Amino acid sequence: MLLRQPINSRRRAGFTLMEMLVVVAIIVALAGIGGYFLMGALTSAKKDVAQTQTKTISKACDTYALRHGGVFPENLEVLLVKDELNNAPILESRDAITDPWGRPYQYDKSGPMNQGMHADIWTIDPGDQTQTKIGNWPKSAQQQPR
Repeated sequence: MLLRQPINSRRRAGFTLMEMLVVVAIIVALAGIGGYFLMGALTSAKKDVAQTQTKTISKACDTYALRHGGVFPENLEVLLVKDELNNAPILESRDAITDPWGRPYQYDKSGPMNQGMHADIWTIDPGDQTQTKIGNWPKSAQQQPR
């Protein structure tokens, strides 16, 4: 003889739809908050990359000047090709002279922001409302108008 348990005393085996919706809503909210902070970190990282790249390009221009009697290159593309002395290119790819936003770096071989000691290399963050230049000059010179 089989004994049946009453239906009410059975143990529940799963989650209700409402419980699942609450969990999904919490996950979506956390992902949205995390995405917001991640985008801010991405913007900051692009500025840091631009600052580092301007220093690297500046060193490449200094190398070019050492090879050519103290004369800086006319433009940054010169750093990508062999020179008249058949020296290898100083920079390997066009990506080296392109900022994190996909635009070419600006260049001034006279270097007024570096007091003429180095060529000026800079870019502007397109998302920055103040249009602050990110360049290879010292922080104290960055506040001066160009």
